[in-house]
Amino acid sequence: MPHARGSCRPISAKAIKQASAQSARVAALRPWFCIISFMSQAPKRITLDEAAARRMLLAQAIETSDTQGKLLSPVEREEIDRLALQFASRQSSANPVSDANVQAFLDERARQVLGVVENRNPALASLQDRRPWTRWLAVAAFLAAALFGAATDRIANPHRVDLLSLPLLAIVGWNLAIYCALIASYVLQRRKQQQPNQERPASFMRWANSWRGWQRRAGQLRATVTAVFTRQWYGATAALQTQRWRKVLHLAAAGWAFGIGLSLFARGLVVEYRVGWESTFLNADQVHAALRVLLMPAMALFPFEPFSVQDIASLQFSNGSGAMAGARWVYIYATLLAVVVIVPRLALALYARWRERVLSRRVVLSLSDAYYQRLLGMLNPTRVQFGLLALRDEDRHALLRAMQPRKQTFSPAESAPGEWQPLMRTSTGEALWIADIPPASQPQQPPLQPLNTSPSWAGRAFGRLMKPRPAEAARPVPSPQQAAHDDSDVMLIVVQGASDLEAVQPARSEAPKPTLLLVNPPATADTGPEVAVALCRAKARTLGLHAEVLGFEQFAHSWVQAPVLLDALARCMPSHKKTAFARLSEAWLQRNQALFAESMQVIATQLLDAAREVEEARSALPYVKRLISTTDRQADALARKAAMATVVERLQRSVRQSHARLLRLHGIDDAQGMLLEQPLKEKFDVQAPINAKEAGLAGAATGAASGASIDLVTGGLTLGAAAALGALIGGGAAYAGAAWKNRATPAGTTLVQLSDEMLQAMLAAALLRYLAIADLERSATVANAESGETAVLWESRVVAAVEARKDSLARFWAEARTQPGPGQTAQALGDELQKIMRVVLDGLFSASQSHGAL
Repeated sequence: MPHARGSCRPISAKAIKQASAQSARVAALRPWFCIISFMSQAPKRITLDEAAARRMLLAQAIETSDTQGKLLSPVEREEIDRLALQFASRQSSANPVSDANVQAFLDERARQVLGVVENRNPALASLQDRRPWTRWLAVAAFLAAALFGAATDRIANPHRVDLLSLPLLAIVGWNLAIYCALIASYVLQRRKQQQPNQERPASFMRWANSWRGWQRRAGQLRATVTAVFTRQWYGATAALQTQRWRKVLHLAAAGWAFGIGLSLFARGLVVEYRVGWESTFLNADQVHAALRVLLMPAMALFPFEPFSVQDIASLQFSNGSGAMAGARWVYIYATLLAVVVIVPRLALALYARWRERVLSRRVVLSLSDAYYQRLLGMLNPTRVQFGLLALRDEDRHALLRAMQPRKQTFSPAESAPGEWQPLMRTSTGEALWIADIPPASQPQQPPLQPLNTSPSWAGRAFGRLMKPRPAEAARPVPSPQQAAHDDSDVMLIVVQGASDLEAVQPARSEAPKPTLLLVNPPATADTGPEVAVALCRAKARTLGLHAEVLGFEQFAHSWVQAPVLLDALARCMPSHKKTAFARLSEAWLQRNQALFAESMQVIATQLLDAAREVEEARSALPYVKRLISTTDRQADALARKAAMATVVERLQRSVRQSHARLLRLHGIDDAQGMLLEQPLKEKFDVQAPINAKEAGLAGAATGAASGASIDLVTGGLTLGAAAALGALIGGGAAYAGAAWKNRATPAGTTLVQLSDEMLQAMLAAALLRYLAIADLERSATVANAESGETAVLWESRVVAAVEARKDSLARFWAEARTQPGPGQTAQALGDELQKIMRVVLDGLFSASQSHGAL
C-alpha cells in the first residue's frame, strides 16, 4: 500500500534492534570513557623545586606513618583537604587536573599539614628545610683535604724530592682512572637515552632502601617518619644527590692536590731539596721514558726546559747525592698536579654545581603512589550513581529511609523519573546520587526521527536516492529513564518476593548492569525473611539475573546495620569506582557515628542536670517521734510535695528540651515527635535531718513505706521500676544513713533530690526514647514503637544494659552533685552511654538478623 503524503517511512524491527544494541554498547562503555579521560588528563608526575618537593614528601611521610592520629587527627585532615581544595578552586586553570593546578593543590596541602605538625613537633616539621651545614659541606671538604695534603709527608722526605714517588704516581693514576670512568658513564648514559632527572644510581638506591630496616626497628613516631621521609627523599632526588656528592668529592680531590703542592713550596722555603731517583730494576733510559709520559701535560702546556737521558742518569742517588737545584722539579711537579688534578677537578666541581642548580629546580615526583592518587581524586571527584527500580512506592520509600538521613529530603514523587538526586557528599568531593527508574511492563521504544516529511514528489524521490542503511534509519532519542539506567553504576531493584522478579525483568536493558536485589517481604507474608531471600535468589538464578541478594532485615532497621548494605554495594561496584565508594562508605559510617555520639551527649547533659536538681523543703526538724504524730507528718508531707512539684517542673522542661534536640538531630518534625512524649512520674530521695539515736528504732517500721516503684512512660513503652528504693532495715545501716544525711543537710531543713535509682531509671527511659526516635527516623509512623512485642524486647535489653553498668554510673551521679557545671563529666558520661547503647543495639539488631525483622 502506498504511503500517504507527508507520512513517516516505517522503520523495521531489525533496524530498531540494531540501533538499540549500538546504544547499549555505547552506554556500557560510557563509564570507561570517563575514567580513561581522567587518567589521560591527570599528570603521572610533576616537576617542582626542591623546597616544594621536600614539603610534599615530608607531608606524605607524616600522613602515611601517623596511622593513629597523634600528629594529625582525622578531623584536621578533613579540614586540610577542604582548605586545599578551596585554594585549588581559586586557580585560573580551567582543567582541575592540569600540572599547575595539581602542583598548587599538593603544595598548599603540604603547607597546611606541616603547619599543624609544627605546633606539636617542631623538630619533625623542620625536616622540610635543608640542613644549613650541607650548604658549607663542599667548602669544608676542600679545606679539610687541603690541610690533609699539606700535612702528609708521603711524597718526599724533608730534604729530598723523589722523581719516582709512588704516592705521587698513585694520585695521578687515580685521578686519570676517575676521568675515564666518568667518560664511560657519560657514554653509556647517552646510549640508554636516559633523562638526567630519571637518574637513580644503584648506590643511592641501595642506601635509601637501607632506611627500611631503621624504619622497622624504630619504635617512636618521629624516627619512623624520619626514616620514611629520608628513604623517599633520596629515592626521588637520587640524581640531585649524586651531583652534590660529586661536587664534594671533586673539591676534596682538588683540595688534596692543592695541599700537596702548597706543602712542597712551603717546605722549600726552609729546606734545600735534593732531587733524584733510585730503582733496583729500572735504568736511566726507562726512567726517562716514564717521566716523559708522566710529565707530558706539564711540559706541553708550560715552557719548561726538556730533560735528556744524561740528565736523568746524573740524578740517580746511587751515582752521587742527587742534584742540588731542586726548584725546577718542584715547579714541574706542582704544575703536573695543577694540570692533572686541581684544574680538572675544579672544572668538574663547577659542572656538578651547575647540574645541582638545574636539578634542584626540576625535582620530579611520581604521582603513581596510592597517597597521591587519593589526593588527585579530590581534584576530580568521582560521582557514584545508583539507579532505583521498585514496583511499589512503599518499597521505594523504605529503601530511601534506610539510605539517607531523614533531614535530607528526597522524594521521588517530587522529582521527575530519571532525574538524579544527591544522597551525600564527602569532604573531598565524592558524591553519591540516586535516580528513580520506574518499571515498565513493556520495553519502551524511544521516539524516532522521520527521515523525510516533504510532501512534494521531488522530495520523495530525493529521499529514495539518499535512503540510508537500516541501522542508520533508526535514530533513537533515549528517554530520561533509559539515560539514567545507562549512567547508573549499580542498579538497586526492590521486590517483595520472587513473583516480582518477572515483572522487573522486562525493564532491564540489554546492557547488563551490576545489580543489588533487595527483598522487602510484607509483614503479612506467610514465609519468613530468610525464606523470601532464598526464593528470590533461586528465581533470579533461573531468570539469568546475576545479582547480589540482600534482605531488608539485614540492613534497614538501624544505622548499626549500615556496613551490611555498604559491603553488598561495594561488591557490586565497578572496579574504577571502588576507591571513591570506599571513601563514601567511610563518610557514611562516620556520619552515623557522629550523630550517635551527639545524641548520647544530649542525654548525658540532661541526666547530669537532673542529678544536680535539688530543692529545699522548709519544715520543722522531723524527729522520729514526729512520725507518730499525724499533724506533723501531714505538714512535713505538704512541704516535701511542694519541693517535689518544683523539681518535677524543672525536670519536665529539661526532658522536653533534650527530646526536641534529639528530634532535630534526626530530622523529625515536631508533629511526629509529639507522639513520643508521655507523662513522667518521679521518685525522689528526700534528705531530711533525722535524729541519729532514734533512727534505728523506726527503721523496720518505716521500711515498707520507703519502698516504691518508678513508672516512666516514653514512646508508648512502659519501663517497670527496676530501681526501687526498697525497705530500710533497722540497725547499723539505718544509723549510718541518718548520720550521712545529717552532715549533707543544713540544720533545720529538708532537701528533695533525685536518688541514684531514679537517675538510673531516667537513663533507661532516655535510651528508650532514643531507640524510638531512631526507629521513627526509618519508619513512616510510630507503629513499630507502639507494638507490644517490640516494646518488651527494647525494655528488657535497655534495663539489663543499664543495670550492668550501675556501679560506674553511680560515680557520675556523685560527681555531678559536687560540680556546678557539666565540665568533663558530661563528655565522659557521653562515652559511657555510647558503650551502653552499643550493647543494646548490637543485641537487638544482631538478633533481628538471625530471627527476622523486629
